Amino acid sequence: MLDYVMWALLGTVYGMIVGIIPIAGVTTALITVFSMGSYFLGDPYAGLVFLTAIVASCASADSYTSILTGIPGASTTAACVIDGYPMAKRGEAGRAMGIEIADSTFNGVLYAVLAFCLLPYYGKIIGLFGRPEFLGFMMMALACVGFVASKRVFSSILAICIGLFIGSIGQNSVGAPRFSFGWEYLENGVGMIALLSGLFGIPELLDGLRQGKSAAPPMAHKNYWAQLKLGFNDVRTHWRDMVRGGFIGFVTGLLPGVGGAVGDFLAYGATKARHKEKQEIPFGEGNPIGLLGCEGANNAQKVSSMIPAVLFAIPAAPFAAMVMAIAIYFGMEIGRPSLLTDEKFTTSIAFGYIFGTIGVALISIFMYKWIIKILEVPYWIYATFIIGVIIYANMQYTKGWEDLALLSILSALGCVLKYFKISRPAILVAYVVAFKIDEYFWGTLQLHGYKQWKSGLDAWADIRWLELFSITNHPLFILSIIISIGIFLNSILRKDRGIDYT
Repeated sequence: MLDYVMWALLGTVYGMIVGIIPIAGVTTALITVFSMGSYFLGDPYAGLVFLTAIVASCASADSYTSILTGIPGASTTAACVIDGYPMAKRGEAGRAMGIEIADSTFNGVLYAVLAFCLLPYYGKIIGLFGRPEFLGFMMMALACVGFVASKRVFSSILAICIGLFIGSIGQNSVGAPRFSFGWEYLENGVGMIALLSGLFGIPELLDGLRQGKSAAPPMAHKNYWAQLKLGFNDVRTHWRDMVRGGFIGFVTGLLPGVGGAVGDFLAYGATKARHKEKQEIPFGEGNPIGLLGCEGANNAQKVSSMIPAVLFAIPAAPFAAMVMAIAIYFGMEIGRPSLLTDEKFTTSIAFGYIFGTIGVALISIFMYKWIIKILEVPYWIYATFIIGVIIYANMQYTKGWEDLALLSILSALGCVLKYFKISRPAILVAYVVAFKIDEYFWGTLQLHGYKQWKSGLDAWADIRWLELFSITNHPLFILSIIISIGIFLNSILRKDRGIDYT
């Protein structure tokens, strides 16, 4: 148990430090610790504690940068800048920090308990899923990430196609090379670490360097403790706004590719719509209610984004995909149904997240001045170091030039996608489900009469279509198809469709 506490503490501190760095975010924090996966081969549960502590602490620390500098610590905390930064500039940094600490801690712990501690009961959901139901759910995941989290329908279709293509690189079901273009290295497929580093890590860090990310944070106010208490009181007074924001973040986090900044801004919009009365301080100019209404959404979203990964092996956010990749490296296949009945698994994931959430809150309360010091370090120093660590992590695969070549190709692709605002989360989700969709699609057809040994149309002649699309036999499959079609049609017909999350 003491070992788990140690790893949880290390994860909390490391996640907090990386979270404070502007733009970095939790995905970058996880990429940089990929090479540590071998340390947990003897005890993968300790590794799980370490990873979830990083996720929890980084989620909270991202907001500190947003509030104190006006530069989002990650895309998921961009809404905090709207009212948090004006409060800090007005000399109420302590009050804003009090709101952030109380709000994120409450929602983080609440939803960690509801989600992780009840995971064994969610296992009953898996019992309702056969091959058609899994196929339908994955199609719905693609519809969500492609047509809810983006306003651009055709670029979303392009993103899904790119993701499915990258996910199909490697070998087909009979072991023959597929889309490897004569490069033997690609016959093993494109690794998750390389894809996440190229699509998200490198482009965001380079963008921060290009923009010259830097801002002088406000100094610690002489009435810091009084302001901190005032922030706690704000949360207690307006607890309904806090709970609403956390709930919105939790729901949006369940949908693959839709969480992120979407939940944060939806929570902020809902809070603003709820308070139509004249405000003493207008929204957008440092209104404490605006900050506390959206802050908890980030932490709740981090929790719920893990649920599809644990239940179906479908990451709802890039960081969840990173957790899955690192866990596989030390021998734990997240998404395997048997894990849901593993009490040590559910205890580890809950303990790591709750420890990280509470731990970062306690550290932040007493280490405010040190947070300011970290933010005063020039951004290029952080970015250069993190890029070096990412390169090192990616070279752990073959330790050869081909690792660097693939990282360079994917990084160039990520920069192009970011520039043209093509949904990178859609590519990630499509990449993850590519092999599974192929497996479940043909598995579903074979289950209902498809004869793979026959050629041409003869193979399709005996398929029992009425049985497949029977609402009594496969109600969840039919519902998934209807929802997917509805999402697609809605994205075409509505002018205000989607929220850009690229």
